Amino acid sequence: MFTCPDKYDVIVIGGGHAGCEAALAAAKIGARTLLLTQSLDTIAQMSCNPSIGGIAKGQIVREIDALGGAMGRVTDAAAVHYHMLNTGKGPAVHSPRVQCDKKTYQFTFKHTLELQPNLDIMQDEAVQIATADGAVSGVLTLRNTFYQTKTVILSTGTFLGGTIHIGEEMFPGGRYNDMPSTRLSGSLKELGLHIIRFKTGTPMRINAREVDFSQFRLQPSDNPLQPMSHFSDAAALSKRNFLCCYITRTTEETDKILRENLHRSAMYSGKIHALGPRYCPSVEDKTKKFPDVKTHPLFLEPEGNNTEEYYIQGFSTSLPEDVQRALLKSVPGLEKCTITRAGYAVEYDFSDPMDLYPSLESKIVPGLFCAGQMNGTTGYEEAGGQGFIAGVNAARKVRGLEPFVLRRDEAYIGVLIDDLVTKGVNEPYRMFTSRAEYRILLRNDNADLRLCPHGFALGTLDKKYQPAFEKYRAQVEALKANPEHVIDEADLGPWSAEKVRNHVAIHQKYAGYYERNQKDAEKLAQADNIIIPEGFDPSGVKGILIESSQKLKTVKPRTLGQASRIPGVTPADIQLLAIHIERYRRLKRAEKVG
Repeated sequence: MFTCPDKYDVIVIGGGHAGCEAALAAAKIGARTLLLTQSLDTIAQMSCNPSIGGIAKGQIVREIDALGGAMGRVTDAAAVHYHMLNTGKGPAVHSPRVQCDKKTYQFTFKHTLELQPNLDIMQDEAVQIATADGAVSGVLTLRNTFYQTKTVILSTGTFLGGTIHIGEEMFPGGRYNDMPSTRLSGSLKELGLHIIRFKTGTPMRINAREVDFSQFRLQPSDNPLQPMSHFSDAAALSKRNFLCCYITRTTEETDKILRENLHRSAMYSGKIHALGPRYCPSVEDKTKKFPDVKTHPLFLEPEGNNTEEYYIQGFSTSLPEDVQRALLKSVPGLEKCTITRAGYAVEYDFSDPMDLYPSLESKIVPGLFCAGQMNGTTGYEEAGGQGFIAGVNAARKVRGLEPFVLRRDEAYIGVLIDDLVTKGVNEPYRMFTSRAEYRILLRNDNADLRLCPHGFALGTLDKKYQPAFEKYRAQVEALKANPEHVIDEADLGPWSAEKVRNHVAIHQKYAGYYERNQKDAEKLAQADNIIIPEGFDPSGVKGILIESSQKLKTVKPRTLGQASRIPGVTPADIQLLAIHIERYRRLKRAEKVG
């Protein structure tokens, strides 16, 4: 075994969307960071759909961006189509979504990593997490190289014990033609992690050379467009030539083919036992669960500027390839197109997120952090948000600093992580606006006002933007207080007078709701500020329900607020906990004095 002489503060395992944000965040804070990935050629690869954003997901990306992450800016650099979702509803749930050139996105992110100081990138496979005195001490790779480190972030995506399914065929893979990580799963089980199995899937890709686009409804890019990043220049982006997306539906013939071949699907033949994402089902799953619905929407999305490949959103499947070809021919306009990549399902291992603290550090192995699909989520955006938080907290742990945790009223990222560590998952977790009780506060238009101050304080957001941001924030507050206020447009940097006016107009629209939400959020903050002391066991408090005791013992909440959100824990239990926490603190203070 070769022991690398370089010692790292943080090692990130996996170069997907979680791993990339984690590595960047840790390195920006000043931690000596290593990103280990099986292939440098697939860093930040869009394994599934060629888009970033969507309902609630767009809000997450703008939050990552406001905190100093890279996903939003890389998205704008690779954008081929902009679209704001939910515009028929109130602005609180407007969600940006951007189609990207897949290769441009991938290479731009890779280059961003390569330019980042304090960050090394190595092509190798992690096979074992080493520990000393019960905490992380290093990583052993397939090439028998040992890297010493103080913290590790697992962001393995679908590669941990991955198995690909296409009809009756199954073979090892974390992604089609990419080998899975098999030995690492065993190492994690030995460490005591609770490893579970999920599945996800992807549709076929087609060569659009002979597609009859006249059969579909055209969806052009938005004009004017709204950039994904707060720091992108909309005027400069608008000069590009954008591509169109297209909308159509399956037919009753499609439905007939599906029903006749359900027994050949990996999902229904008994080959797949893991649960898949309920909110992103395969086309055969939709046929089975909604028998009265004979047609379903399809969206044709371009994969880039210099390719004829299209992604067919809504056609995710694990049926055999001959059936996939028949399905395509059943849709008017797609009869002559050819498949370039067959759709498939992938089963993979992940770790129970209830074994994590809100910092995303493991309760079982100190110094081990988890992010992305490793925590039972699905989606690039959910992964990126977790990756950023894990990267920040791994770096802060090395420095002996308190973890950085976002509350539910501060960010969708806060909702996401709180849901994972408090409630756990029984299916791949996907974010929706409906999951956020404070969604009126958590809009895409105010992500910068909510989170840029955190980015500056953490050191992840370039402080060159701080003077312009402070002026922007002051202009917003002045216009809220006085509708006659004349906006000083000088020195607003990437912000503008138009952004000031738009934000204030939306704020005024929700003024009444905003005030009520703000009061509830203040109560939440008070409860989340009550830290459960070290040595105090909330599950052992006399008088609380037996079910509550069991749940508290499993979750091990860090704050009274987190305890209150555990399903089954009652308000009466929380009141009793609050009393006993205060008694415990008084006792400890008395012991110190004595």
